[in-house]
Amino acid sequence: MIETLEKEGNYAAAIESSLRKIFPDPFFFENLKKDAEKQFDAALPIFRWFWKKGHLSLYLVCRHRLNIGKFFYDMIHRWLLPGQRLDVAMFLSADFKFLESSHLYTWAEMSIRLDQEIDREHVEHNLRVIETEIRLGMVSVYHASRLLEMHLLSAQEKNGVLQEKISKLIQRNPDEIDYDIFGELQHFTVMSKEEFKTPRSPHHLSRLVALFYLFRKSIQKQQEKRPDKRHIRLKLSTVQLDLPWGFKKVLGVCVALNFLRPNELFEEKHLIRALQNGMVGIKAIPDSFYVNEGGDEGIHTLYLEIEKETHEAFNAAELQHLRKFLPEEVKRTVEVPLNSLFMPRNEEEVIRHVVSLSGQLRFVKDLPQVILIFDEQKEGDLYFTVLLVRILYPHSPSIQTLFSREDSRMTYIPDRVKRVGMLRKRYPKEATIFRLKFSSQPFLRDDHSVNLFRARQAIIQELQRLVGEVRDYNGGMIAKQIELLKTLQQLLGETDRVSNRLLELFFHSLYPIEARSIVPPQQLKNLFLLWKELLDDPTQKVLVQQDEIAIYVMGRAGHLPEIDPANFNEMQLISVRPELEERFLGYLFFSQDLVQRESFLENIPSISADIPS
Repeated sequence: MIETLEKEGNYAAAIESSLRKIFPDPFFFENLKKDAEKQFDAALPIFRWFWKKGHLSLYLVCRHRLNIGKFFYDMIHRWLLPGQRLDVAMFLSADFKFLESSHLYTWAEMSIRLDQEIDREHVEHNLRVIETEIRLGMVSVYHASRLLEMHLLSAQEKNGVLQEKISKLIQRNPDEIDYDIFGELQHFTVMSKEEFKTPRSPHHLSRLVALFYLFRKSIQKQQEKRPDKRHIRLKLSTVQLDLPWGFKKVLGVCVALNFLRPNELFEEKHLIRALQNGMVGIKAIPDSFYVNEGGDEGIHTLYLEIEKETHEAFNAAELQHLRKFLPEEVKRTVEVPLNSLFMPRNEEEVIRHVVSLSGQLRFVKDLPQVILIFDEQKEGDLYFTVLLVRILYPHSPSIQTLFSREDSRMTYIPDRVKRVGMLRKRYPKEATIFRLKFSSQPFLRDDHSVNLFRARQAIIQELQRLVGEVRDYNGGMIAKQIELLKTLQQLLGETDRVSNRLLELFFHSLYPIEARSIVPPQQLKNLFLLWKELLDDPTQKVLVQQDEIAIYVMGRAGHLPEIDPANFNEMQLISVRPELEERFLGYLFFSQDLVQRESFLENIPSISADIPS
């Protein structure tokens, strides 16, 4: 009945025996002799399994497909019990055809020895899950190859498929992709972890390698024109992961950027921070990060997959939002590592401060006086020295006792406690000198520099929580700066992170420093908007505006002259020097005198001849 194509052995009996197990009805074989092709083809594809004395026997019969036997073996071996090695007792596969038939078929039989402890229901559940994929692979060469690509290839086989796909890319795009892409492929093959490559198909991995290569070439060309500028390339795409428990759709983020300084850093934590700065409720997929640091070129290519915490899909509006904000966020979150800071304390200065604070306590109800001195930044911690002078009332707890409370967020490091006088010969004045240690993490800016203003505020708030109301002796100017910045934010109505960061950068680049406390917020707003206008239009070099109170000038560094404020009255000329990839220079000139205005404008280049009034 069955003619095998094997020349070195006859498997016809084994094949017929398997078929009789699958089709126990003897009339089936009787009728098969009369009309073999029609009836047999109607029953294909065949996939069956049977239990017998601790063994699981699986059978496959289908029209001949290239490597279908290997496909069947890999599907069962890898996904019947994911993560466990199967004890395969026997595997046979052969091609056959019926006598006087031109159609070729493939038969395979596999026997697996299973421990009694293994739950039969669990095994059959997994079989039903992969049965659909096996049937698809039996009837379609395309589906079989895609399934093999997705999760059946070994690491070596997957690397081979990657090379084939990259070769085809070169043939299809010879003008854009050259053979040096194999250097990128080699680096990817060596440096990417197996945990990264296993759930991702060669098709997806080859696209990543091509993206890294094209991004690198694009940035190299742009660097030749503008070596002083940060260049960003971004690609977002939906990705399907093949995980042991099924398929999962996530969002792949591919980013490339050049470094402007040798010691800059941009790693997984920086990319995650950049993403979360602009979109809440997202998280990174474990083992989905890959980076090529680019060696001496200074061009980094990074890849990361993300998903929503709610596991919902990203809609079109959210993807558009990511494409818009992410390049700027990446620029902001590049870290420039700094060495730890240490400044030995000047004891003479400490004594002078204690004497000054003691002199501030003249009445019984005077608030405790505080001076904060930044000491050092070591690893991930900040250290401040705190000088606190207070009136010691009966039953007043010690500062150390207050900081020993479990809810204190800062570590108290005692130095000394001393009496520094008496008030009305009845109430002693106590000076407590101690250090506070706390994590710098809550005070990191997007570029991972430490915001000492916010750290200072946190210390004062902690002291007020534990000790009670205190007076920040040397923080009056700082408090006024914080107040003016908040007023300016409210006046501008800036709510998003990018605008607030720009405003903060602008504000802290005002000189003289007193300007950050006393300049009217409306004039600062006008100058800031002029800078934003310059940022939005790279073709502009210098912009000038004026109103009845002041003249506002903003330009790119090199296009405005340096004007000496000593030539003007005190606080009449305010300068601003923000840096954002490139340096800027601006002036705020206060005067209502027309002669003084004309004299000031003579310093401005001719581009400002037509000044809007």
